[in-house]
Order: sequence, then structure tokens, then C-alpha cells
Amino acid sequence: MRKYFITLIAIILTCTAACGQAGTAETGWVTSPADSLLAERVLTDLALHAGEPVPDLMVRAGKALEGQPYVAGTLDETSGEKLRIYLTRTDCIIFVETCLALARTAAQGGDFKTFANELRQSRYRGGRVESYADRLHYTTEWARQGEARGVLEDITDDLGGMPLDHPINYMSSHPGSYPLMDDAQAICEVEEGINAEPRHYIPKDKIAQALDGIRSGDIICLTTSVEGLDISHVMMAVVEKPGTVRLLHASTGPMKVVTDAKTLPEYLAGRSSVTGIQVLRPQAYTQKGKNQ
Repeated sequence: MRKYFITLIAIILTCTAACGQAGTAETGWVTSPADSLLAERVLTDLALHAGEPVPDLMVRAGKALEGQPYVAGTLDETSGEKLRIYLTRTDCIIFVETCLALARTAAQGGDFKTFANELRQSRYRGGRVESYADRLHYTTEWARQGEARGVLEDITDDLGGMPLDHPINYMSSHPGSYPLMDDAQAICEVEEGINAEPRHYIPKDKIAQALDGIRSGDIICLTTSVEGLDISHVMMAVVEKPGTVRLLHASTGPMKVVTDAKTLPEYLAGRSSVTGIQVLRPQAYTQKGKNQ
């Protein structure tokens, strides 16, 4: 009997560890045992390096997620807006956003709940998760909120950026591509807000001059000629030596998270729709960036 109870307790503890994060009513987020366990494993590793700068922690997090499959649309799997936390399947912006949240969580000595809060503050306008329109669907708005919170700095101009005249209206112009979009007017207002402020980029033919200023952990956003769209892909820089910039990203080529064999200029050379890049630099964790 005693052996039976010991075994039962062990099973309960194991189940609690694996499944404790995978609810919604109590936790306020949606995830799975596999995703929460992977997040905990990455956070445990990052805790050993918590004194490193946030960008370096981001690269460590990204390396830990190499091989995870690229899957589009994971935030739109069901109706009803929820904070969805997935590490075992990801797309380009979710991957970078997740690495940033993991790095910031480690920098403050936080746990899974801290990580979830970092994602919520990053992914949603003002951190509010009530409707589809609350989510920051455009990378441009995501970056601007990150700047306002002191989490990111747009260094595009410092690296030779130029004004970008490319109005944003892709979502409102393609409503059929967004079946969960239930408030088109709200999205139009978001687009108007984006277009009201100037945007800058480094043209593709000027990127070579900017390479020396890019550091590991910088977020590289690809501007595009696609009408109405702001950013077509988001990646993380891995600098092997000054001027040699490789890319850690959720790639649609091998359909998984990889450190690309190509350098940034090599990667862009064969992509005719890419017009240039924007560069965002993750900032040190501060209390200002925690809740604002």
C-alpha cells in the first residue's frame, strides 16, 4: 500500500509539472504541456547567464529553439482572443517576440508567469487582451509600442536610414485573408495611425554600409514592395565578426527555426520583393519596460 501511494504521488507531481501551465480560466493564457515545459527549460538555461545583456540572452533563447517547426496562423486557430503561448511551432514574428520575452524574463529573474506577462505586454496594445483588434498585427505598430515601453530602440536612422513612402492598408484591403477580423473599422484606424507617423528604412543597395553597426540580437525587419504591407519577414542578427551578419529566424525555406547559412546580403540578394531593412535594438530590462 505504501508503495502504491508513493507511486501515486509521483504521478501527480509529474502531471502537475507538465500540465500546470496549460489552462485558460485560471492562468489567462493558452498553451500546452510541451510548450510550457520547453519554455521552462529555456528559462532555466538562461538563468545561468542572467547577467548578460538582453540581446545576448535573445540569441541564446533563439539557439535553444532551433529546429522547432515553422507553422503560420497559430494565433488564429480559434475565435475568441486569448494570449496563446507556443514555442514548439512558430512563425517569424512570434519567434522573435518569444525570444525577447524569454530574455527579458531571465534578466529580471522571472518565471513562466513573468514570461506570459512579457508576451502579453508585447503582443497587445496596452497589454489588453479582449478582442482581435487589440493584437498588434502590424510589425510597425509592435515596434513602436516596444519603443514607447523602453523595450526596443529603432536604430534604422543611425545606420543610414531614409524616409519610406509606403502606405499601410493590407489588412483592410484583404479582409478575406483575416477571417477572425470582426471590427474592420478598428483595423482601419490602426492603419491610419501607422501612416500618420514617418517610417524609415535602409534600402537594399545601402545595406553593406550598415553592416558594421549591426550587433547580435538586433531585430532585422524586411520592408517589402507588396502593396499595403509594412514588413514581410522578421529575423534576429547573429554577428560572427564585425560586418558579418547571419540570421537566426523561423524560416519558410526549411520550415523551421534555423541559423541561416547565408549572410544578410546573401539572403536578400535573391528576394526581389524586399526593398530594404529596419533594425530594432533590444534594450536592457528596466522597471519602465515591465508594465507600460
